Amino acid sequence: MVTDPLNEELTPQTRLESSLMLSDLVARIATFIISNVIVNHGEMLNEERMYVANAFLQRVTSTHLCNHKLTNEGIVFKYKGQQFDLHEEFKTMTLTRSVYEHLVMFYFIYEHPKTVVEQRIVWNYWKINSLKNLLDYAPGDNEQVRKEQEEALKEIEVLRNNIFDTHLGNLCRKKLEEWTAVEKAAQNICIEFYRARGRADVRRVSYSMAWKYLFQEEEMSLLYRHLSMHCHPVYNGLLQYQSQALTDEGYDGIPLYLSTCFLARLCKMFLKLIPHGHQMLTGEFSEQDISMLTQLSQIKDMQSSTSQP
Repeated sequence: MVTDPLNEELTPQTRLESSLMLSDLVARIATFIISNVIVNHGEMLNEERMYVANAFLQRVTSTHLCNHKLTNEGIVFKYKGQQFDLHEEFKTMTLTRSVYEHLVMFYFIYEHPKTVVEQRIVWNYWKINSLKNLLDYAPGDNEQVRKEQEEALKEIEVLRNNIFDTHLGNLCRKKLEEWTAVEKAAQNICIEFYRARGRADVRRVSYSMAWKYLFQEEEMSLLYRHLSMHCHPVYNGLLQYQSQALTDEGYDGIPLYLSTCFLARLCKMFLKLIPHGHQMLTGEFSEQDISMLTQLSQIKDMQSSTSQP
């Protein structure tokens, strides 16, 4: 059932309905988790990392719900007083891409680090790059902007010192010092620590390469290229846009299906941060519902679908 949206032997309408049904299930689970945490675990949100983790889940869920609504209702144009539906397979790609990027960042901040020290450095590195976005424009005569930038510079220095106060941070100091330098432009990218020739090292991981970390399918790193191609004014993407079928051939629900799988994975990761988190779903959702959530979170080969024009 969880792969019906990919089954080309089914009718286009059946595939779309399957995408909508699976999307609705995962959205209901996500909104339940958000509400349950606010009501029953509100004290956890006083801690910065959990507060931000909850924001991740809420933003991804709201973005996904927009995707669901747009997929379900489509786009209607008016021409000389008459309405007609605009057929576009890629209309929700930007939303899906946003969900994917949030999932990737959540994974590298909350799940991928192997130690508390790694987690601390990754967190501070992410915050530094976020703060650098405040430095990307000249304040002019705006005193408020100037003050914000001064505060950002101070906090960046504190965070950098926090990184180099650790043994691991000093082992990887050359790279980390360069990447976090104030004069370096912000890079919304992930980092991971690893061992090379018996010593600790660090590297940056792009969104396009994060797929193999999340789903153990290295060749699926092509997915992000596909998402980006239909979110930016890229020549090949526009050619595919123009050559798409005029009628639904079953691919209209694929972006929503991808978004559903990404949200399912985020839900699974978020629940690990809550004491006995996965028990939260028991009794509220059926065993089948929970099993489908797990299967969707482990999405496999999408290559045939993402290669469609």
